Amino acid sequence: MTEQAPMVENKQAPEETVQLRCNRCNKPITPATAILTETGYRCAECVREQQRAFDTTKKIDPILGFVIAALISFAGSWLAGLLGFFTILVAPGVGTLITNAVRLAVNRRRSKTLNQAILVGAIVGALPLLIMAILPLLSGSRLLLTGGGNLLPLVWRVVYAALVSSSAYAQARGLRL
Repeated sequence: MTEQAPMVENKQAPEETVQLRCNRCNKPITPATAILTETGYRCAECVREQQRAFDTTKKIDPILGFVIAALISFAGSWLAGLLGFFTILVAPGVGTLITNAVRLAVNRRRSKTLNQAILVGAIVGALPLLIMAILPLLSGSRLLLTGGGNLLPLVWRVVYAALVSSSAYAQARGLRL
């Protein structure tokens, strides 16, 4: 009879036994540093490199996007007090107009910063007339207490601000409404 060598237990830590590799560069990665993507696990360097490939804006693009969004949003806010209920239908269209105008102006370049500039521009553009509608309420006007104040134009301006900014931002991010 032959003698068998005694079995040696593997006493490595669980992190060391798991062998993960980046599916792009094949570099070994640990479960703690692995980033799950749609195509598998990747290292942080490959994920950063991929994100940079989609950030194509120039330094002036977010400023241009903000200005265009603010101007179009301000022009649309004039209509919000007049249109009443139809503001619900018009505001998303103005958001689409903002996104398309910015894309045309920046030659279809894109980045997260540009999307955020569009959002902030749409909000800032909707605010001046909204603030002007709120100021009489804050000044202690007695019309509100006696029932003579009409709050519907204010409500429609708030609805417009919410809808135009959210639809412009969603479309800038690539969501289709």
